[in-house]
Amino acid sequence: MKKIEGNKLVALLLSAGMVTALLAACTINTDELGEGISDLGNAFTVQTEKPTETEMTVTEATETSAETTPEETEAPTPTATPTATPSPTPMPQRVDFSDYTEVDLTDGFTVTLEDFSESVHAQKGDELLGTFEGNRLVVTEASNETVMGAINLIVDGFYKEAEGAFSRVAAKAESVYNLTGVVESTYAVNVSFEYTTNGRVLSVLMRYDVTGVEEDKSTVIDFASFDMLSGQYVTSASVTKDPTGLENALKAALEADIKAKAAVTTTVPVTTVTTEETTETTEETAPKVPGAADFEKFYIGAGTTVGDPNQGIISYVTLFGIVDGEVYSAKVDVSTYAGYLNRYGASVLIV
Repeated sequence: MKKIEGNKLVALLLSAGMVTALLAACTINTDELGEGISDLGNAFTVQTEKPTETEMTVTEATETSAETTPEETEAPTPTATPTATPSPTPMPQRVDFSDYTEVDLTDGFTVTLEDFSESVHAQKGDELLGTFEGNRLVVTEASNETVMGAINLIVDGFYKEAEGAFSRVAAKAESVYNLTGVVESTYAVNVSFEYTTNGRVLSVLMRYDVTGVEEDKSTVIDFASFDMLSGQYVTSASVTKDPTGLENALKAALEADIKAKAAVTTTVPVTTVTTEETTETTEETAPKVPGAADFEKFYIGAGTTVGDPNQGIISYVTLFGIVDGEVYSAKVDVSTYAGYLNRYGASVLIV
């Protein structure tokens, strides 16, 4: 819409009044007069347009920025961080094994069992109070002397434990005899070592029994397997990825072996007397044998290796099951259970 400012409107109205007076006085061409009035109005008319919304926003923003612009601060100059120069990757070196010699890792040691016997007598009456006997195990001529020394210390420690048990009961028997003059019961301590080996692993079953006075009777059984190359203990956990599965399978094998050995039945003749004739019958009795669930302790030891390398070798392990102080043992082909063994177990048990 066109708008006319106030002063210019007054001037226009005065001009219109003068023109009206002239029209009353003379005759004029109305068409030309209309054009003249239109031109006159254009001369005093100022066309203004409403500023767009964008222009107003820019103007307001400029004014606001002029009022609120803070003082400019100088930005800190960034400092360059030095980077380490990468070192070149070394090229792999080729190793020539043509000059290496093969080393036999088995049969590098000797095991010796030594029998011994000792006794103790009363100082006053020379009465026999107790005996201490059995055998001792010693490892000699091992290629790894450190391993040999460690094994001998462990085995000797068990022997000294049995020796200490004998010393205690002998001292007790001496004290009782000095008070009563009577030997209530002669004590006996028997210690034994049994070993198996496949040339790489040495397994030792250790046992001692104390007999004599009822309250002092006891049985102690221990077991250990040693890797004669590295010196570490060989246990079911170290040779298999499934210790429980392997032990359950081998316990079942030991149970089957025990039952097979006990399968020889005893025939007992029984005579039945009747009024007419005498009839002889037989009765079969089978001894009670322990099952896999009855083993209080269960050990897996090394076994012998038999066969010809050219025709096939069978590697055995020796199984020991303990029930009420009784030791049951059997040898089984370990290759039957190779699926349970890990890489280390296969290397030390299948040789």
